[in-house]
Amino acid sequence: MNTLQDLIKKYASQYKEQVVEWRRHIHSHPELSGEEKNTSLFIQKVLGELGIPFVNDVSDYAVIGKIEGAHTGPVIALRADMDALPIHEITGLPFASQNEGVMHACGHDSHIAILLGAAAILQSIKDQLHGTVKLIFQPSEEEALFPGAQGIVDSGILDDVDEIYGLHVWPQLPVGTVGLKKGNLMAASDHFLVHIKGKSTHGAEPHNGVDAIVAAANWIVNVESMVARETNPMENLVCTIGVINGGDRYNVGCGDVYLEGTCRTYAPEKRDYIERRLGESLQALDVMFKTESTLDYKRGHGATINNPEAIDYATSIVEKYLGKDAVVHPEFPS
Repeated sequence: MNTLQDLIKKYASQYKEQVVEWRRHIHSHPELSGEEKNTSLFIQKVLGELGIPFVNDVSDYAVIGKIEGAHTGPVIALRADMDALPIHEITGLPFASQNEGVMHACGHDSHIAILLGAAAILQSIKDQLHGTVKLIFQPSEEEALFPGAQGIVDSGILDDVDEIYGLHVWPQLPVGTVGLKKGNLMAASDHFLVHIKGKSTHGAEPHNGVDAIVAAANWIVNVESMVARETNPMENLVCTIGVINGGDRYNVGCGDVYLEGTCRTYAPEKRDYIERRLGESLQALDVMFKTESTLDYKRGHGATINNPEAIDYATSIVEKYLGKDAVVHPEFPS
């Protein structure tokens, strides 16, 4: 008689090429946060073909599948994100993005395919399962301001879930290994927008204006100094300014600069600290440069903090199926 472990390995081998095919299809048809209509329809199609019931009216383009085992037990959720990024793909792969300017550059295509593969295996062995598995396909993970996870949580569909597991592909890990870490794993993600308003003037008469570019340059350096000099290097805090726009002509002093960035932290008090200090630094900037600055700080996803008992359990499963050498414990969170 085949053990459950034998059956899982059998079906994993059986669905391996199908998972690759699913992943390549999804990679070829990426969709941005909040626009995952066709991705959602594809997931629904596959779940339907597998005979897995699902609902699609929980939140935006989310899809929630459900596999009920033949025996009583806990309710476990498995989660994958669905959205792509506004990036132009230049890989030249035969399954490269067909949606110009959009690419699955963060691995969510793999996440979807992996969860569909897990669903196929679990559906095949549901007569041996003790409990229920909910399959959570989450839209808008990349959108920190309107995270798709919140709508799913607010719907109540997770209220009866005992444990939830997710994963993320990670190029730095050796092939065939699984990274598992207790506690902090991935940081909270906040988004800020800054407008530094000066006064435009002719490039030959900078003394008659307020140069917003010079002010912005000073502010950027100040932000870097705050993180480097006010934060304990053993505590995790990163601020990155990814967008800066300003000026209309090479010989005209710039009157307005717009910046966007992100702050990543683990501790709630660090989120409070950096939001406060960004505001204070802009107030000081206005005094020094006679600018008028505004800060719009928006809090997005909270930090991923793994339950120690769940990590112990996951570790035992990886060791059982892949061997002890397959387990990697990252020292530092992301």
